[in-house]
Amino acid sequence: MSRQISVKPYRRAFRQPLRTAHGEWATREGFLVRVEQEGRVGYGEVAPLPKFGSETLAEATAFLEQLVSQPEIAAPANLPCCAFALSAAQVVTERGSFHPLGNGVAPNQSAPRLSSSRVVAPPRDYSVSALLPSGSTALRLADEKSKAGYRSMKWKIGVEPIAKEITTARSLLDSLPSTVRLRFDANAGLVASELEQWLEFLIPYRSRVDFIEQPLACGQEALMGDYMEASGICIALDESLNGSDRERWLKPNAWAGALVIKAPLMGELSQLADRLAPVAEQVVLSSVFETGIGLENSLRLADSLPQLFRPIGYDTVAAFNDGLNYLQAAPAICASDRRTYDPESLWNLI
Repeated sequence: MSRQISVKPYRRAFRQPLRTAHGEWATREGFLVRVEQEGRVGYGEVAPLPKFGSETLAEATAFLEQLVSQPEIAAPANLPCCAFALSAAQVVTERGSFHPLGNGVAPNQSAPRLSSSRVVAPPRDYSVSALLPSGSTALRLADEKSKAGYRSMKWKIGVEPIAKEITTARSLLDSLPSTVRLRFDANAGLVASELEQWLEFLIPYRSRVDFIEQPLACGQEALMGDYMEASGICIALDESLNGSDRERWLKPNAWAGALVIKAPLMGELSQLADRLAPVAEQVVLSSVFETGIGLENSLRLADSLPQLFRPIGYDTVAAFNDGLNYLQAAPAICASDRRTYDPESLWNLI
């Protein structure tokens, strides 16, 4: 039986626009994909971010329109978001005894599963890194997040003048408990002299710093590596992992720091799992402000990487007020909570 594919576009307004070094982001657009085959159904999400190297919304639209009328075609490599969505939603004839998503399927009951055994694993718990807004408003929220139990927090930098941001960073580090570790995300918005200022400031707080995320632009990885070695402060790659040289930095021993993985931007799911397995201890899974469907598909990837241990960047479920996220904001995403995942109900909300 040939597969049938349905597509629904979505447009979501942030509760508060997100300010980053890329500018202000007020609306999230993408698509939900529903694949039906042999009486079984799978769901995926296409969530493009062209600034991170993915296809554009227009390119995704053109392919998905063709896909609906020609459901057997595959997503080409230059459409990684479409490839991720289709592979995550894929319904195949193989049956297994455990369904990774719950969906009311009990152990030992027949259920569809993906074609790669690597991405079929029991759901597990994950610590979540809190997302702080740029600017001094982060101070109030950081206190709230700390009291709620978060022990990792990420703050956007490269948005305001550097002297002002360093002053706020000092207040953050001095006011939070010593058990809280911070991530500083520059979104490739710094120049080398600014990175030097940040490192000079952060060295005395080195034990409290998880990493600085993509401080410099793609193509400056060697320089970032030199700064990391000299300062002893971890630097994470993000945008570099979606740039033209992305495959290089996912190879074992290619990068000494953390690797921030935005799975919905990185192509076919089982292939991605295979690529990440050798570097799983470096992986930090990160949101692209997707719906609950994209979130659960990304968590399925994490489940398949038992060596992944770092807090994940999914403190984003409260960024919208449209019901398209099935989890509540919390310092941990628990396997028991994931059992409530019902993609059909999310699909029906659009």
